[in-house]
Amino acid sequence: MKRTDGFRSVRGLVSGALLCSLLSVVVLTGLSCFEKAHDPGLQEETALLLERDRESVVPLPSTKEFAEDALIVYTGILVDKVYELSLVSRTFSADGYIWLEWPSSVQELMERNGIGPRDIVRLANRVEIWDSLFEPVTAEPRLLSGGRYYQRYRFSSRFYDDEIEFRRDPFGEVNLPVIIEVAAPSMSDKYAEVLLLPHHQANGFMGRSGSLSGYRLNSSSFEPHLHRYSSRFGSWYHPTFSQMRLEMVYQADYWSAFVNWVFPLMIIMAVVLLSPSVAGSLGDVRLAIPSTALLTLIFLQQSYHDELPPLPYLTFLDELFAVGYAIALGLFGLFTWGTNTYAHAEDKDKTAVAQRIDRADLVFQLISVAIFVAVGVGAWVRD
Repeated sequence: MKRTDGFRSVRGLVSGALLCSLLSVVVLTGLSCFEKAHDPGLQEETALLLERDRESVVPLPSTKEFAEDALIVYTGILVDKVYELSLVSRTFSADGYIWLEWPSSVQELMERNGIGPRDIVRLANRVEIWDSLFEPVTAEPRLLSGGRYYQRYRFSSRFYDDEIEFRRDPFGEVNLPVIIEVAAPSMSDKYAEVLLLPHHQANGFMGRSGSLSGYRLNSSSFEPHLHRYSSRFGSWYHPTFSQMRLEMVYQADYWSAFVNWVFPLMIIMAVVLLSPSVAGSLGDVRLAIPSTALLTLIFLQQSYHDELPPLPYLTFLDELFAVGYAIALGLFGLFTWGTNTYAHAEDKDKTAVAQRIDRADLVFQLISVAIFVAVGVGAWVRD
């Protein structure tokens, strides 16, 4: 009878510990999904109120037909170097060249409005302007055949990256944009609607030094967009400016990311999940393992987030940390019960109690491995 009662208590405690772990995982996963699904800005009434004054950047339709007298400035870019990527501040540095080619109709517009070559375009996502360079290579544009004009610029600046997504970090992609936008107000759609289009001879966008330490270049694209501002700038009209966006997509090195972050986490979790294999009679040793693992996980996650900006969602690695916390906490509760049960058992029953503790440990091990793998796969697929 004692054995049956003891087995029931073991089963009850294992169920309780697993339930706590499962609840922790479910709550964390549910909160992550809730953040994605529940966005008040997407509610219909709010969306209707904000649509009128919302800032937007949309691609220029590839099927758009242009009139013969359309004011078009052809744009090209070459990035020589990309360096000093900071994920914390979402900034990076880049050096290179930009060139523009425009017809005589655009030149006449520039002369009427006093627009010099330096004032045609700007680098829209440039930051730290005091320490950057954006200047024409020559003082005056070069006159080409057919009455066209050509001007080249050199730039060396720090840029803000509004395209970084960290949901699959540390295995995600990094999208680094360099945005060239029409600068003169008289060239907006309110007046002349000067459009930037890719230059017909812009074959390559990246120089020999376009690589980024720790990443490999996946792709690059140079596409026209329209930027509609949310502000009227003191007038009655929301201006829209044409822009060209160079987007350089870099992929993190999988092996490096795995060794630096996932492998240490897997080592810690392997120690945690192997700790139930320690004999149930060694209570002090067993109790020390999950508590030490919890502290190690906390410091490892803090070190990981030192390299990231504050995020409103969990990354792939964060979800692995979360399930690791839940398993370690559940294991600590199981070990606490096992140690107390073994300590209060009579000498003649200690062997049987130790066996029951070992069976409970085995069940917890198997279920914990299944939960860890399931959360990892689910986080990867969902993101």
